[in-house]
Amino acid sequence: MSRLSSLLGLLLCASMVAGCGMFGGGPKAAKPGWKSLSLAAAPDANGNSALAVDVVLVKDQAVLGSLLAMPARRWFEARDGLQRTFPEGLTVLSVEITPGQTIRLPRDRFNSGKAWAALAFANYATPGEHRQSLPLTQDQCVLQLDAQDFAAIAVKH
Repeated sequence: MSRLSSLLGLLLCASMVAGCGMFGGGPKAAKPGWKSLSLAAAPDANGNSALAVDVVLVKDQAVLGSLLAMPARRWFEARDGLQRTFPEGLTVLSVEITPGQTIRLPRDRFNSGKAWAALAFANYATPGEHRQSLPLTQDQCVLQLDAQDFAAIAVKH
């Protein structure tokens, strides 16, 4: 009986470890599947001021945790240094959008290989995180930029 319970315990431990990604069950890098990535600014976006937005494809898993906790203001302060430190680890698509404007980013801007995650940072004048995770596997994604914050909306077809 002790051999059976030892075997069951070993199987339980193995399945728990596998669930944590040790045997390939965890997150994987993926090429963005976007056919369209658009930014739509409300007429009163950012207090009626232009807004810098960066879409960041994170290709180095070691950087991901830091970026997921980084507010936009810190991102914009550290962006140049991060790009120098991790030249192959980040692809940054920078745009500036004015209130009431809609921009569709060209599809070829995201075809730079696989990424662990995609994040958007918006440099609002108001305090806040102003960071969103973007779904890599959706056909279309829209960044809806409002007066004081923004949302990433996945569009299914």
